[in-house]
Amino acid sequence: MRLLTRLPWLVTMALVVGIGISQLILTVGDWHLRDAGAYWEAAMRLREGEPLYPVLTDTEASEVYRYAPWLAWAWVPLTLLPREAVHVIWSIVLLAASAAALSPLARRRAWLAVALFLPILVGISAIGNVQPLIVAGLVLGVERRSGPLWIAASASLKAVPLLLVITYLGRRQWLRALMTLALTGALVAPMLLYDLSSYPTGAGGASMFFDASILYGVVVAGGILASVRLAKTRWAWLASSTTVALALPRFFVYDLTFLMTSFAEPGLPPRIGPKT
Repeated sequence: MRLLTRLPWLVTMALVVGIGISQLILTVGDWHLRDAGAYWEAAMRLREGEPLYPVLTDTEASEVYRYAPWLAWAWVPLTLLPREAVHVIWSIVLLAASAAALSPLARRRAWLAVALFLPILVGISAIGNVQPLIVAGLVLGVERRSGPLWIAASASLKAVPLLLVITYLGRRQWLRALMTLALTGALVAPMLLYDLSSYPTGAGGASMFFDASILYGVVVAGGILASVRLAKTRWAWLASSTTVALALPRFFVYDLTFLMTSFAEPGLPPRIGPKT
């Protein structure tokens, strides 16, 4: 009987670990950093006085820059180095961020979650996408005093992480919510200084719900309501991070890592009140 009750868990663990190992093997053999090319090319355009958001022939290409200008400006000093050296540095940064994001899961002995997310984070590091840095900031930061900054930085790069502010609103943490919105605005506003006429707005083939406007609205609205309802429970960040994943216009497998925010490390001091 004990074996039968544990069998689903064992099968799930075996599948997750097996698929994860196969993905790691494939990733190590194909370390190409395609997405990092978008950051490099955007920084080079800034150096040469060209448009940050140029006319595109292929909006689905990895080299398309979709983010706030600050990331491109942060890459400008890196373009003074050999591109191969930058690839090595960026790979180390992304792998270190992946390890940092996984550390709360490991400390809680959430080994199935580690086995699920580790290959995904390593895989996206191989592509060179900034996602591991975003996830590390959210997992380690949202419950700390710097939480508004990490949400704002994430929202300036991928927009919908701003929905994480719903947890602050549901907890009536008005100041933290206001700070998040203000910081997001400050990071995104410089986009208005650039020509946005060619900025890609379509989801393309990576759309999940975005192209079905009614369904998309229903799903996002349901996620927001659930996030408000669960904001004061242990499921707070799981609810709002799930809403973020569902609201993404372009959904890829690595976007599942937004759910890691549900393991956010506690950092805020406890509230002092009559019910403490």
